[in-house]
Amino acid sequence: MASESSPTEDFDLVIFGASGFTGRYVIREALKFLSTPTCPFKTLALAGRNPSKISESLAWAASPCSPPPIPIFYADVSDSSSLLTLFQRTRLVLNCVGPFRLYGDPVVAACVEAGTDYLDICGEPEFMERTEVEYHERAKMTGALVISACGFDSIPAEMGFIFHSRQWESPAAANRVEAYVVLESERNIVGNIGTYMSAVLGVANASSLQELRRSRPKRARPQVSI
Repeated sequence: MASESSPTEDFDLVIFGASGFTGRYVIREALKFLSTPTCPFKTLALAGRNPSKISESLAWAASPCSPPPIPIFYADVSDSSSLLTLFQRTRLVLNCVGPFRLYGDPVVAACVEAGTDYLDICGEPEFMERTEVEYHERAKMTGALVISACGFDSIPAEMGFIFHSRQWESPAAANRVEAYVVLESERNIVGNIGTYMSAVLGVANASSLQELRRSRPKRARPQVSI
């Protein structure tokens, strides 16, 4: 069983919030990915506010095998020094702690200050847009790459759009794509409290998102090659 460690070495990837509902599935997929010969990551660490719960998540993710000796660290969004100390020792942080409007800002701030690249599974537009407003210039200075929306809300739609767009032969091109998602399971499909809270808070604060967008200068859409 992995145990809490002190940060004595650098890591390619830290999964933060690894004890949550989504975090343990992220650990499971990370273990699969790390076992492939082409994986660019060689070293992984897990972090969160409750190391014992993270150990349980690691055991669940590794089952039926024994959990690998992956370091586990204490780090909490209410303790900025714990975040910065750890993030200074990793190349990339994958943040699974939501709702992001409540808990995401300290993680981004610590990554930007450390010059560490940041990914998250957020699907909350206001958090993502406000993060750009507040941290873009500082991230350019420190060299941190901050990318949101790497979860279920976004990746299936983007992959479907790219696949669809590549089916057209020039000069024909799609000018609009509508995406639909259908969930099927042999068991009941359930959500979790974090996703529910994100949705409720997003609807409740919709006016804040509109106000943020009105306050920003209009910019041309970037040209993205597919």
